[in-house]
Parts: sequence; structure tokens; C-alpha cells
Amino acid sequence: MTLFRPTHIYTRLRHNIPSLQWQQGDSSTKGDPRKSVKWIDGLRGIASFLVVLTHLARAWDYDLFSPRDTEDATPRILQWPILRIPWQGRIGVTIFAFLTGYVCTLKPIKQSRAGDTYGAFTTIAKSAFRRPPRLIFPATIALIISWVIAQFGGFIVANRSDCWWCRYAAPEVEDSLWKEIIRLGMTFLSTWTTGYMAYDDHQWALLPLLLASMLVYLLLVATMFVRFRFRVLIYIGMILYFHQDAAKDTETFQMQAVYGMFLSDLSYNTSLKSWVESHRYLRKAITFPLAVAGLLIASYPGEHPEWATWSNFMFEAANYIFPPNVNIGKRYTALGIDMIILAIYLSPSTKDFLANRLLLWLGKQSFAVYLIHGTMLRVVLCWMLYGISGQPWNGGEAGTDDDRDDWLPLRPPWVVGVSIPVWIGLVYSFAAAWTAYVDPFCARMAAKLEKAVFVHDEKANLPLPSASIPMQTA
Repeated sequence: MTLFRPTHIYTRLRHNIPSLQWQQGDSSTKGDPRKSVKWIDGLRGIASFLVVLTHLARAWDYDLFSPRDTEDATPRILQWPILRIPWQGRIGVTIFAFLTGYVCTLKPIKQSRAGDTYGAFTTIAKSAFRRPPRLIFPATIALIISWVIAQFGGFIVANRSDCWWCRYAAPEVEDSLWKEIIRLGMTFLSTWTTGYMAYDDHQWALLPLLLASMLVYLLLVATMFVRFRFRVLIYIGMILYFHQDAAKDTETFQMQAVYGMFLSDLSYNTSLKSWVESHRYLRKAITFPLAVAGLLIASYPGEHPEWATWSNFMFEAANYIFPPNVNIGKRYTALGIDMIILAIYLSPSTKDFLANRLLLWLGKQSFAVYLIHGTMLRVVLCWMLYGISGQPWNGGEAGTDDDRDDWLPLRPPWVVGVSIPVWIGLVYSFAAAWTAYVDPFCARMAAKLEKAVFVHDEKANLPLPSASIPMQTA
């Protein structure tokens, strides 16, 4: 009698663990994920909306960034773990970086797996060229709009308000138009060299997002001829490398971009997809705890983690998880987001939810919302909450001194309760108009630039080795 028949252990493991078909050409492109990537747009829509909520909280209820208002106070509901995520920041930009890696990888990997290596390199080359103008053109238009508004005194109310963050982020105009023109040019340069943008502080993330996309293209070129199993090892190695790198924001941008590449590459593996679809209960047993754990980890407060037992434990544990001298909040957010996205990735029902029409519409407006909501917050919303004129004003020159008590006070709570939903509706209305008119204009400008500088027939213009030139010996 055989005590351990193969069907008891090995066979069950073999049939329940998906074969990842490690060879480069083994994985078919059947069931092209590029045709069912709508969940990505839905996730992008959620991320952009969370960015808006975060900035509202930062401006008028910064205590939400802490686990409680004071060390001895009882936590509010919105300060509880998981429920605090939309208000405390960090999560939106982290998702944008992941989406950059995921989307930029889809088409080149598909072409590579289909054996169209030349097509893959062509796609990478054209995408890498198109990426900067498609970011810079609309961002520059948003910069010019903010600059013009500043010249007409649009930020005066924000600079006189009792909102410390509005005063910090709202520009104060120079004493001459010529100085402002010079400042506009310098601001454009700083936006794409140091990430500092004087007229709209929210554009700080555009430069690292652009650099993350270039990292993706570089890594795609470097691994184009690498077998899938070894590409996976490279992805993991890069993620671990950036995990131990204590440089600023590596966990938010570089790590997420590579993680997006990994999941994008894995999406073409048909055996994994079949396993996910055929093991419903096992899939749920994995994804639900993974999502909950990710949400709890992403709840780490950005301020005063020592004020709550749960966050203080995470603060102490960070010494053993992350390298020293890093932003612990961003590190935990990156780790939590990776777990949440993996749970979404393995859950077809969650992907279907993210592909609903509302979230897809929000995703379509996401870049426009990111570009315009900061200016609209410090202009339109401040007008709603403090008055358009900023009068009466008896405080002299506006500044950033928090000890002063003569800032413009916030209007009654009912005004705030009405103004914020109306303002959010205005933001998305203007974003829809931006998506309908400004984005196509920028796309046409980028296409004209591409047409002007690109060769018309890449294959015909490739330099060929001359037979008359002798080979050089070593």
C-alpha cells in the first residue's frame, strides 16, 4: 500500500498552481489585455478624485492627516484606518506612477511576444518621443492660464485667507509686468528641471512621472530579447533595488513604474488568466485579505503616527522594513497600493466594477482635473468661501505668518457645505471642456511636431552596411 500517492500531493499542487509558461514564445497573445484594460481608466478616475479630496483636506482640515486631532483626543471617524485614506494624500500620485508603467508597456510587450521585434522597437521609439510634448504642451497651457489669472489678482483672496496651505501655494505677483514675464519663463524651466512650479504647486509630480516613463522605455529596450522568466527576475530585482534606495520618492515613482511593467507583462500570460477564472473561491481567499491588508498599510498617517497604537506600531516596524531616512508615509503607501492593485488584478469582478461608465468618465478627465483643480481651488473655491473681493482687509501686506489673527475668516458651515460640491462639479465641467478641446489641440501639435522631425519610412531610411567596407578586426 502506497501512503503518498502522487495524486495526493504533487498532482494537486501542479493542477492548482498556474503554469506561467516561462518561455518567451509560449504565452499567446490571445485574449489581448489591451482590449480589456478599461479597469485601468476606472482606477485612474478614482486616483484623480482622491487627489482633489486630499487637497481639500490639506487646505481646511489638516488634522485628518493625523490619527487624531490631538494626542489625547478621541479619533474622528474619518481618522480611522482605511476610512482615512481618501483624505490624507499620497495615494493618487502613486497610482498614476503605476499606471504609467502598465500602459506604456502593453503594446511593445504584445508586439514582442508576437515576434514583431522591429514593431516593438518602433513603438518604444515613437512613444518615448511623444511622451514629453503630450505632457509639456497641456501643462504649459495650464501654467499660462494660472499666470494670467495671477496678473489680474485672482490669487489675492487665497493669499489673505485663513487657509495656511492656500497662502503657501498661491503666488504673489511681482511689482512689474516685466519681472512677471521673466518669472513665467523661469517657472517653465523649473517645472521640467526641478519640479517647482510657482503658479500651481500641483505640477510637481509631472517631471518625475515623465522620468518614470523614460525608465519604462529604457527597461523595455534593455529586456526586449530577454525570456519572460528572466524578465520577471529583472522586474523583481529592480523593485528591490528601488526599495533599498533611500533617494526621495523612489517608492512613489520608479518602483511603481516597474511594478506596472511587471503586471502589464504578466497580463499576456493566458495560463494565469485561466487559473484566475477557474479558481473562484481560492482567488477570493487570496484577494480579499490582500486588499484589506493593503488598505490598512496605506492608512499610515502622514502626521503624528505616535498618537495612535496601531500607527505607532507601524512607525516602529518601519525601522526593520525600510531603509533609514526615508518618508515612511510614502513607503507604506507604496507597499499598500501594490497589494491593493494586485488584489484588483486577480479579481475579474473588481475589474468589471472599475470599468463602469462613471469611473471611465472620471478616468477620461483625470489629467485635465490634475492640471486645473489647483488653480480652481485657490481662485474659484476661495472666492466661494471667503468672498471675491477679499475685502475688508486690514492686515496690510499678505504673508505666511500663522500667528496673525487678521486673515479672512471662513464663511459659515452651510456655505462651505454647499460650495465644495458645487466647486467639484465646476472642476469636472471645466475638465470635460479641457478634454474635449485642449487635449485634441495638444495632440495635433504633437502630431505636427512628429511629422516634421520623423523620417517618413523608417525601414527605407535605415543605414545599411556597405559591402565595399572591410570588416574591422579586433
